[in-house]
Amino acid sequence: MRSRSPQSKGWLPGRSRLLLTLISSGALCAGRTAYAQVRDSLAGESAAEALKKSMSAEDYNLRYGPVLLKTGASLGLNYTDNAFYSHTPKQDFMIDPEATLDGLWQITELNSLRLSLGLSYERYLENQILNSDVPLVNPGSELAFNVFVGDFRIRLHERFSYQEDLFFNSLFGNDASFYNLNNVGIFARLDNQVGFDADWDLNKVVLSVGYNHEDFDTSTAPLEYLNRQSDWFTASASFDLGDKAKAGVEDQAGLHSYHHETVLNDNWRNRAGPFVEVTLPQKITMRAGGGLDLARYVATGFNNNDYTTYYGYARISQETRFFSHSLAAGREHLLGDLANNLRTTYVRYSIDSPILRNLDLGANLSFNQGEEFGGAYDEKFTYYAAGLHVGYQFHKYWRADLTYEFRRKESNVPLLPFYRDVVSLTASYSF
Repeated sequence: MRSRSPQSKGWLPGRSRLLLTLISSGALCAGRTAYAQVRDSLAGESAAEALKKSMSAEDYNLRYGPVLLKTGASLGLNYTDNAFYSHTPKQDFMIDPEATLDGLWQITELNSLRLSLGLSYERYLENQILNSDVPLVNPGSELAFNVFVGDFRIRLHERFSYQEDLFFNSLFGNDASFYNLNNVGIFARLDNQVGFDADWDLNKVVLSVGYNHEDFDTSTAPLEYLNRQSDWFTASASFDLGDKAKAGVEDQAGLHSYHHETVLNDNWRNRAGPFVEVTLPQKITMRAGGGLDLARYVATGFNNNDYTTYYGYARISQETRFFSHSLAAGREHLLGDLANNLRTTYVRYSIDSPILRNLDLGANLSFNQGEEFGGAYDEKFTYYAAGLHVGYQFHKYWRADLTYEFRRKESNVPLLPFYRDVVSLTASYSF
Protein backbone atom coordinates (compact mmCIF):
# COMPACT_ATOMS: atom_id res chain seq x y z
CA MET A 1 0.00 0.00 0.00
CA ARG A 2 1.37 3.39 -1.03
CA SER A 3 0.64 6.68 0.65
CA ARG A 4 2.35 9.64 -0.92
CA SER A 5 2.04 13.36 -0.62
CA PRO A 6 1.25 14.94 -3.99
CA GLN A 7 3.99 17.51 -3.41
CA SER A 8 6.57 14.81 -4.15
CA LYS A 9 5.47 14.39 -7.76
CA GLY A 10 7.25 16.62 -10.19
CA TRP A 11 4.71 16.38 -13.00
CA LEU A 12 1.78 17.59 -10.89
CA PRO A 13 1.42 20.97 -9.13
CA GLY A 14 1.49 21.13 -5.36
CA ARG A 15 -0.75 23.06 -3.05
CA SER A 16 0.30 26.42 -4.44
CA ARG A 17 -2.74 28.24 -5.72
CA LEU A 18 -0.62 30.69 -7.69
CA LEU A 19 0.03 28.25 -10.53
CA LEU A 20 -2.05 29.52 -13.45
CA THR A 21 -1.72 27.74 -16.79
CA LEU A 22 -2.86 29.35 -20.04
CA ILE A 23 -4.87 27.22 -22.44
CA SER A 24 -5.17 28.64 -25.91
CA SER A 25 -7.98 28.09 -28.34
CA GLY A 26 -9.25 29.82 -31.48
CA ALA A 27 -12.64 30.91 -32.68
CA LEU A 28 -14.53 29.36 -35.57
CA CYS A 29 -14.62 31.53 -38.63
CA ALA A 30 -17.95 32.71 -39.95
CA GLY A 31 -19.24 35.28 -42.40
CA ARG A 32 -20.56 38.66 -41.38
CA THR A 33 -24.30 38.74 -40.73
CA ALA A 34 -25.69 41.95 -42.21
CA TYR A 35 -28.66 42.27 -39.87
CA ALA A 36 -26.79 41.53 -36.64
CA GLN A 37 -27.35 43.92 -33.78
CA VAL A 38 -24.70 45.01 -31.29
CA ARG A 39 -25.15 42.91 -28.16
CA ASP A 40 -24.55 44.07 -24.63
CA SER A 41 -20.93 43.77 -23.57
CA LEU A 42 -19.92 41.13 -21.01
CA ALA A 43 -17.38 43.54 -19.53
CA GLY A 44 -16.96 47.25 -18.97
CA GLU A 45 -19.02 49.75 -17.01
CA SER A 46 -22.38 48.79 -18.56
CA ALA A 47 -21.95 45.13 -17.57
CA ALA A 48 -20.81 46.11 -14.08
CA GLU A 49 -23.82 48.40 -13.68
CA ALA A 50 -26.20 45.65 -14.86
CA LEU A 51 -24.70 43.21 -12.34
CA LYS A 52 -24.94 45.83 -9.60
CA LYS A 53 -28.63 46.44 -10.35
CA SER A 54 -29.47 42.73 -10.39
CA MET A 55 -27.78 42.15 -7.02
CA SER A 56 -29.24 45.29 -5.46
CA ALA A 57 -32.73 44.21 -6.53
CA GLU A 58 -32.56 41.22 -4.20
CA ASP A 59 -34.37 41.52 -0.88
CA TYR A 60 -31.52 42.24 1.52
CA ASN A 61 -33.09 42.91 4.90
CA LEU A 62 -30.10 43.90 7.03
CA ARG A 63 -27.31 46.43 6.69
CA TYR A 64 -24.03 46.37 8.59
CA GLY A 65 -22.05 49.40 7.50
CA PRO A 66 -21.49 49.05 3.73
CA VAL A 67 -22.52 45.37 3.76
CA LEU A 68 -26.04 44.21 2.85
CA LEU A 69 -27.25 40.93 4.37
CA LYS A 70 -30.11 38.53 3.72
CA THR A 71 -30.92 35.65 6.07
CA GLY A 72 -33.25 32.69 6.00
CA ALA A 73 -34.10 29.50 7.86
CA SER A 74 -35.97 26.27 7.16
CA LEU A 75 -36.98 23.03 8.83
CA GLY A 76 -37.39 19.84 6.82
CA LEU A 77 -39.04 16.54 7.72
CA ASN A 78 -37.92 13.65 5.52
CA TYR A 79 -38.77 9.97 5.13
CA THR A 80 -36.78 7.43 3.14
CA ASP A 81 -37.27 3.70 2.72
CA ASN A 82 -33.55 3.12 2.03
CA ALA A 83 -31.21 5.13 4.23
CA PHE A 84 -28.09 3.15 3.23
CA TYR A 85 -28.59 2.89 -0.57
CA SER A 86 -28.62 -0.88 -0.17
CA HIS A 87 -30.30 -3.92 -1.77
CA THR A 88 -31.57 -4.67 1.76
CA PRO A 89 -33.27 -1.34 2.54
CA LYS A 90 -33.76 0.19 5.97
CA GLN A 91 -36.25 3.01 6.45
CA ASP A 92 -35.71 6.14 8.50
CA PHE A 93 -37.05 9.59 9.36
CA MET A 94 -34.75 12.59 9.27
CA ILE A 95 -35.07 16.16 10.61
CA ASP A 96 -33.14 18.78 8.66
CA PRO A 97 -32.84 22.35 10.04
CA GLU A 98 -31.02 24.84 7.83
CA ALA A 99 -29.88 28.47 7.97
CA THR A 100 -28.71 30.61 5.05
CA LEU A 101 -26.84 33.89 4.78
CA ASP A 102 -26.20 36.06 1.71
CA GLY A 103 -24.01 39.13 1.84
CA LEU A 104 -23.12 41.88 -0.64
CA TRP A 105 -20.41 44.51 -0.32
CA GLN A 106 -20.30 47.00 -3.18
CA ILE A 107 -16.65 48.00 -2.75
CA THR A 108 -16.56 50.43 -5.69
CA GLU A 109 -19.00 51.42 -8.41
CA LEU A 110 -17.71 48.54 -10.55
CA ASN A 111 -16.41 45.89 -8.14
CA SER A 112 -18.29 43.86 -5.52
CA LEU A 113 -17.71 41.08 -2.98
CA ARG A 114 -20.46 38.52 -2.42
CA LEU A 115 -20.97 35.72 0.12
CA SER A 116 -23.42 32.81 -0.04
CA LEU A 117 -23.48 30.40 2.90
CA GLY A 118 -25.81 27.57 3.88
CA LEU A 119 -25.49 25.57 7.12
CA SER A 120 -27.63 22.56 7.99
CA TYR A 121 -27.82 19.50 10.22
CA GLU A 122 -29.28 16.04 9.62
CA ARG A 123 -30.80 14.15 12.54
CA TYR A 124 -31.91 10.55 11.88
CA LEU A 125 -34.44 9.08 14.29
CA GLU A 126 -33.91 5.33 13.82
CA ASN A 127 -30.40 4.75 12.40
CA GLN A 128 -28.60 7.15 14.70
CA ILE A 129 -25.22 6.04 13.40
CA LEU A 130 -25.98 8.35 10.47
CA ASN A 131 -26.21 11.47 12.64
CA SER A 132 -23.59 14.11 11.97
CA ASP A 133 -21.27 15.38 14.70
CA VAL A 134 -20.82 18.78 13.05
CA PRO A 135 -22.94 21.16 10.95
CA LEU A 136 -23.01 20.60 7.20
CA VAL A 137 -22.01 23.28 4.69
CA ASN A 138 -24.29 23.21 1.66
CA PRO A 139 -22.95 23.06 -1.90
CA GLY A 140 -23.36 26.48 -3.43
CA SER A 141 -21.64 28.17 -0.49
CA GLU A 142 -19.22 30.62 -2.05
CA LEU A 143 -17.17 33.78 -1.60
CA ALA A 144 -16.91 35.67 -4.91
CA PHE A 145 -15.24 38.92 -5.97
CA ASN A 146 -16.31 40.52 -9.26
CA VAL A 147 -13.77 42.80 -10.97
CA PHE A 148 -14.39 44.84 -14.14
CA VAL A 149 -11.33 46.32 -15.87
CA GLY A 150 -11.70 47.72 -19.38
CA ASP A 151 -12.83 44.91 -21.69
CA PHE A 152 -12.15 42.30 -18.99
CA ARG A 153 -14.50 40.76 -16.46
CA ILE A 154 -12.78 38.70 -13.76
CA ARG A 155 -14.51 36.66 -11.08
CA LEU A 156 -12.40 35.35 -8.20
CA HIS A 157 -14.09 32.70 -6.07
CA GLU A 158 -13.74 30.15 -3.32
CA ARG A 159 -16.41 27.44 -3.21
CA PHE A 160 -16.68 25.17 -0.19
CA SER A 161 -18.96 22.45 1.11
CA TYR A 162 -19.07 19.69 3.71
CA GLN A 163 -21.61 16.91 3.15
CA GLU A 164 -22.31 13.41 4.50
CA ASP A 165 -25.15 12.22 2.23
CA LEU A 166 -24.56 10.75 -1.23
CA PHE A 167 -26.92 13.15 -2.97
CA PHE A 168 -27.66 16.80 -2.22
CA ASN A 169 -30.55 18.61 -3.92
CA SER A 170 -30.39 16.04 -6.72
CA LEU A 171 -34.08 16.37 -7.48
CA PHE A 172 -33.87 19.52 -9.59
CA GLY A 173 -30.16 20.27 -9.78
CA ASN A 174 -28.80 19.29 -13.20
CA ASP A 175 -25.29 19.84 -11.88
CA ALA A 176 -25.75 17.79 -8.73
CA SER A 177 -22.76 15.64 -7.78
CA PHE A 178 -23.11 11.99 -8.68
CA TYR A 179 -21.41 9.17 -6.75
CA ASN A 180 -21.72 5.54 -7.81
CA LEU A 181 -21.54 4.09 -4.29
CA ASN A 182 -23.63 1.45 -2.51
CA ASN A 183 -24.25 0.37 1.08
CA VAL A 184 -23.01 3.76 2.27
CA GLY A 185 -24.92 5.65 4.92
CA ILE A 186 -22.25 8.27 5.61
CA PHE A 187 -19.89 9.78 3.04
CA ALA A 188 -18.25 12.64 5.00
CA ARG A 189 -16.41 14.84 2.52
CA LEU A 190 -14.94 18.32 2.41
CA ASP A 191 -14.71 19.91 -1.04
CA ASN A 192 -12.91 23.23 -1.47
CA GLN A 193 -12.29 25.00 -4.78
CA VAL A 194 -10.32 28.21 -5.28
CA GLY A 195 -9.95 29.87 -8.65
CA PHE A 196 -11.06 32.44 -11.17
CA ASP A 197 -13.00 32.94 -14.39
CA ALA A 198 -12.11 35.70 -16.84
CA ASP A 199 -13.84 37.00 -19.98
CA TRP A 200 -12.24 39.26 -22.59
CA ASP A 201 -14.98 40.86 -24.66
CA LEU A 202 -13.79 41.95 -28.12
CA ASN A 203 -17.33 42.62 -29.37
CA LYS A 204 -17.58 39.95 -32.08
CA VAL A 205 -15.29 37.56 -30.22
CA VAL A 206 -15.30 36.62 -26.52
CA LEU A 207 -12.28 34.80 -25.07
CA SER A 208 -12.72 33.06 -21.71
CA VAL A 209 -10.35 31.19 -19.39
CA GLY A 210 -10.80 29.65 -15.97
CA TYR A 211 -8.81 27.85 -13.30
CA ASN A 212 -9.81 25.93 -10.15
CA HIS A 213 -7.64 24.25 -7.55
CA GLU A 214 -9.70 21.60 -5.74
CA ASP A 215 -9.00 19.79 -2.48
CA PHE A 216 -11.31 16.81 -1.98
CA ASP A 217 -10.99 15.01 1.37
CA THR A 218 -13.16 12.39 3.03
CA SER A 219 -12.86 11.14 6.60
CA THR A 220 -14.98 8.03 5.96
CA ALA A 221 -12.34 5.33 6.40
CA PRO A 222 -13.34 2.87 3.60
CA LEU A 223 -13.45 5.75 1.10
CA GLU A 224 -10.24 7.60 1.95
CA TYR A 225 -8.73 6.38 -1.32
CA LEU A 226 -10.87 9.12 -2.97
CA ASN A 227 -8.82 11.91 -1.33
CA ARG A 228 -7.14 13.99 -4.03
CA GLN A 229 -5.95 17.33 -5.30
CA SER A 230 -7.11 18.48 -8.71
CA ASP A 231 -6.29 21.41 -10.95
CA TRP A 232 -9.01 22.22 -13.47
CA PHE A 233 -8.50 24.44 -16.52
CA THR A 234 -11.14 25.75 -18.92
CA ALA A 235 -10.93 27.89 -22.04
CA SER A 236 -13.30 28.91 -24.80
CA ALA A 237 -13.53 31.27 -27.74
CA SER A 238 -16.92 32.23 -29.15
CA PHE A 239 -17.75 34.20 -32.28
CA ASP A 240 -21.03 36.04 -32.79
CA LEU A 241 -22.95 34.88 -35.85
CA GLY A 242 -25.60 37.51 -35.23
CA ASP A 243 -27.55 38.77 -32.25
CA LYS A 244 -29.14 35.34 -31.68
CA ALA A 245 -26.35 32.85 -32.42
CA LYS A 246 -22.73 32.15 -31.61
CA ALA A 247 -20.23 29.38 -32.28
CA GLY A 248 -16.73 28.56 -31.16
CA VAL A 249 -14.45 26.05 -29.50
CA GLU A 250 -14.16 25.00 -25.85
CA ASP A 251 -11.64 23.05 -23.82
CA GLN A 252 -11.52 21.49 -20.35
CA ALA A 253 -8.41 19.90 -18.84
CA GLY A 254 -7.57 18.44 -15.44
CA LEU A 255 -4.57 17.20 -13.44
CA HIS A 256 -5.48 14.80 -10.63
CA SER A 257 -3.23 13.58 -7.80
CA TYR A 258 -4.52 10.99 -5.30
CA HIS A 259 -3.12 10.89 -1.78
CA HIS A 260 -3.30 7.08 -1.60
CA GLU A 261 -2.94 5.22 -4.89
CA THR A 262 -4.45 2.02 -3.54
CA VAL A 263 -7.53 2.05 -5.81
CA LEU A 264 -7.38 5.16 -8.01
CA ASN A 265 -4.33 6.50 -9.84
CA ASP A 266 -2.87 9.87 -10.83
CA ASN A 267 -3.89 11.07 -14.27
CA TRP A 268 -4.44 13.96 -16.61
CA ARG A 269 -7.39 14.29 -18.95
CA ASN A 270 -8.66 16.68 -21.58
CA ARG A 271 -11.72 17.25 -23.73
CA ALA A 272 -11.98 19.79 -26.55
CA GLY A 273 -14.25 20.53 -29.47
CA PRO A 274 -16.59 22.98 -31.20
CA PHE A 275 -19.95 24.23 -29.95
CA VAL A 276 -22.88 26.27 -31.25
CA GLU A 277 -25.58 28.16 -29.33
CA VAL A 278 -28.78 29.61 -30.79
CA THR A 279 -31.63 31.63 -29.26
CA LEU A 280 -34.97 31.48 -31.11
CA PRO A 281 -37.84 34.01 -30.92
CA GLN A 282 -40.07 31.60 -28.97
CA LYS A 283 -37.71 31.98 -25.98
CA ILE A 284 -36.03 28.73 -26.96
CA THR A 285 -32.31 28.37 -26.30
CA MET A 286 -30.29 25.53 -27.80
CA ARG A 287 -26.64 24.60 -27.31
CA ALA A 288 -24.72 21.61 -28.63
CA GLY A 289 -21.09 20.60 -28.66
CA GLY A 290 -18.74 17.66 -28.91
CA GLY A 291 -15.22 16.57 -29.67
CA LEU A 292 -12.20 14.62 -28.46
CA ASP A 293 -12.16 13.15 -24.94
CA LEU A 294 -9.02 11.48 -23.58
CA ALA A 295 -7.16 10.51 -20.39
CA ARG A 296 -3.62 9.36 -19.64
CA TYR A 297 -2.38 7.70 -16.45
CA VAL A 298 0.95 7.37 -14.71
CA ALA A 299 2.33 3.84 -15.07
CA THR A 300 0.09 1.32 -13.29
CA GLY A 301 -0.29 -2.44 -13.26
CA PHE A 302 -3.35 -2.27 -15.54
CA ASN A 303 -3.62 -1.47 -19.24
CA ASN A 304 -7.30 -0.49 -19.25
CA ASN A 305 -6.94 3.00 -17.77
CA ASP A 306 -6.13 5.24 -20.75
CA TYR A 307 -8.83 6.09 -23.25
CA THR A 308 -9.21 8.18 -26.40
CA THR A 309 -12.81 8.64 -27.43
CA TYR A 310 -15.42 11.36 -27.92
CA TYR A 311 -17.84 13.44 -25.88
CA GLY A 312 -21.02 15.19 -26.93
CA TYR A 313 -23.95 17.07 -25.45
CA ALA A 314 -27.10 18.93 -26.44
CA ARG A 315 -29.33 21.16 -24.32
CA ILE A 316 -32.59 22.88 -25.17
CA SER A 317 -34.72 25.03 -22.87
CA GLN A 318 -37.85 27.11 -23.31
CA GLU A 319 -39.72 29.67 -21.22
CA THR A 320 -43.42 30.26 -21.85
CA ARG A 321 -46.12 32.17 -20.05
CA PHE A 322 -47.32 29.03 -18.28
CA PHE A 323 -44.19 26.94 -17.75
CA SER A 324 -40.46 26.56 -18.37
CA HIS A 325 -38.80 23.28 -19.25
CA SER A 326 -35.46 21.89 -20.40
CA LEU A 327 -34.07 18.74 -22.00
CA ALA A 328 -30.42 17.68 -21.89
CA ALA A 329 -28.58 14.66 -23.28
CA GLY A 330 -24.92 13.78 -23.52
CA ARG A 331 -22.00 11.40 -23.25
CA GLU A 332 -18.91 12.13 -21.15
CA HIS A 333 -16.18 10.63 -18.97
CA LEU A 334 -15.74 11.58 -15.31
CA LEU A 335 -13.46 10.65 -12.44
CA GLY A 336 -14.49 7.23 -11.18
CA ASP A 337 -15.55 6.33 -7.65
CA LEU A 338 -14.74 2.60 -7.62
CA ALA A 339 -12.54 2.50 -10.73
CA ASN A 340 -10.35 5.10 -12.43
CA ASN A 341 -12.94 6.19 -15.00
CA LEU A 342 -16.70 6.61 -15.19
CA ARG A 343 -18.30 6.68 -18.64
CA THR A 344 -21.86 8.00 -18.59
CA THR A 345 -24.62 8.57 -21.14
CA TYR A 346 -27.51 10.62 -19.78
CA VAL A 347 -30.89 12.12 -20.64
CA ARG A 348 -32.56 14.62 -18.28
CA TYR A 349 -35.85 16.49 -18.49
CA SER A 350 -37.35 19.00 -16.05
CA ILE A 351 -40.41 21.27 -16.04
CA ASP A 352 -41.62 24.02 -13.70
CA SER A 353 -44.95 25.82 -13.76
CA PRO A 354 -46.41 28.60 -11.58
CA ILE A 355 -49.95 27.34 -12.19
CA LEU A 356 -51.61 29.65 -9.66
CA ARG A 357 -50.57 32.72 -7.74
CA ASN A 358 -48.07 31.72 -5.03
CA LEU A 359 -48.32 28.04 -6.10
CA ASP A 360 -45.77 26.30 -8.31
CA LEU A 361 -45.30 22.74 -9.54
CA GLY A 362 -42.25 20.94 -10.84
CA ALA A 363 -41.24 17.51 -12.11
CA ASN A 364 -38.16 15.82 -13.50
CA LEU A 365 -37.08 12.57 -15.13
CA SER A 366 -33.56 11.29 -15.77
CA PHE A 367 -31.80 8.27 -17.24
CA ASN A 368 -28.11 7.58 -16.67
CA GLN A 369 -26.34 4.58 -18.19
CA GLY A 370 -22.74 4.20 -17.15
CA GLU A 371 -19.67 2.06 -16.72
CA GLU A 372 -16.84 2.21 -14.22
CA PHE A 373 -13.59 0.89 -15.70
CA GLY A 374 -9.85 1.21 -15.29
CA GLY A 375 -8.02 -0.83 -12.67
CA ALA A 376 -9.24 -3.99 -10.97
CA TYR A 377 -12.92 -2.99 -10.84
CA ASP A 378 -15.48 -2.99 -13.64
CA GLU A 379 -19.22 -2.35 -13.40
CA LYS A 380 -21.99 -1.54 -15.86
CA PHE A 381 -25.03 0.15 -14.34
CA THR A 382 -28.15 2.20 -15.06
CA TYR A 383 -29.78 4.81 -12.83
CA TYR A 384 -33.40 5.90 -13.20
CA ALA A 385 -34.70 8.92 -11.29
CA ALA A 386 -37.96 10.84 -11.10
CA GLY A 387 -39.28 13.58 -8.88
CA LEU A 388 -42.25 15.81 -8.12
CA HIS A 389 -42.36 19.14 -6.31
CA VAL A 390 -45.13 21.40 -5.00
CA GLY A 391 -44.34 24.79 -3.46
CA TYR A 392 -46.68 27.30 -1.84
CA GLN A 393 -45.81 30.85 -0.75
CA PHE A 394 -48.50 31.31 1.90
CA HIS A 395 -47.06 34.47 3.48
CA LYS A 396 -44.66 37.23 2.52
CA TYR A 397 -41.93 35.53 4.54
CA TRP A 398 -43.19 31.93 4.76
CA ARG A 399 -43.08 29.12 2.22
CA ALA A 400 -43.88 25.39 2.26
CA ASP A 401 -42.47 22.75 -0.13
CA LEU A 402 -43.42 19.10 -0.62
CA THR A 403 -41.13 16.89 -2.72
CA TYR A 404 -40.96 13.26 -3.74
CA GLU A 405 -37.92 11.57 -5.28
CA PHE A 406 -37.52 8.06 -6.68
CA ARG A 407 -34.17 6.53 -7.58
CA ARG A 408 -33.44 3.05 -8.89
CA LYS A 409 -30.13 1.42 -9.78
CA GLU A 410 -29.59 -1.65 -11.96
CA SER A 411 -26.14 -3.25 -12.11
CA ASN A 412 -24.37 -6.27 -13.58
CA VAL A 413 -22.64 -6.78 -10.20
CA PRO A 414 -24.65 -8.84 -7.68
CA LEU A 415 -26.00 -7.13 -4.55
CA LEU A 416 -25.51 -3.62 -5.97
CA PRO A 417 -28.99 -2.86 -7.42
CA PHE A 418 -31.25 -0.83 -5.14
CA TYR A 419 -34.26 1.46 -5.13
CA ARG A 420 -34.93 4.46 -2.93
CA ASP A 421 -37.94 6.69 -2.24
CA VAL A 422 -37.71 10.00 -0.39
CA VAL A 423 -40.58 12.25 0.73
CA SER A 424 -39.76 15.69 2.17
CA LEU A 425 -41.85 18.46 3.70
CA THR A 426 -40.06 21.76 4.31
CA ALA A 427 -41.16 25.04 5.86
CA SER A 428 -38.97 28.07 5.08
CA TYR A 429 -38.83 31.55 6.55
CA SER A 430 -37.02 34.44 4.84
CA PHE A 431 -36.33 37.33 7.18
